[in-house]
Amino acid sequence: MNKIKLKVGDPVKVITGDFYGLIDKISQIEPKKQQIYLKKATRKQYDKSPENKKKSELKEVAVAIPLSNVAYWLVEKKKITRIGWIKQSEKKVRQSKKYNVLIKETLHGSEK
Repeated sequence: MNKIKLKVGDPVKVITGDFYGLIDKISQIEPKKQQIYLKKATRKQYDKSPENKKKSELKEVAVAIPLSNVAYWLVEKKKITRIGWIKQSEKKVRQSKKYNVLIKETLHGSEK
């Protein structure tokens, strides 16, 4: 199993599948299943809980997207890119492989 270079809060673009073309931030990652969840990638499902026996209501459910179906979205260039690691002053830093741009660390969508 490969190490996941994407983190929660990273902007990604779906490059294949049902949500093709969607650009969103990662809300959750499942490394063992190699899947991610995006905030905008949802489907409608009927709520079948015993509390609502009289009427069924539609609710939004997040859809798991395989990790291979997304690519990192470089906001400055408005293009997708692959991510690599470089060592910079005793620290490992993520960098765009195609454009050699350092990727700032994010913590749930906000910069440190």
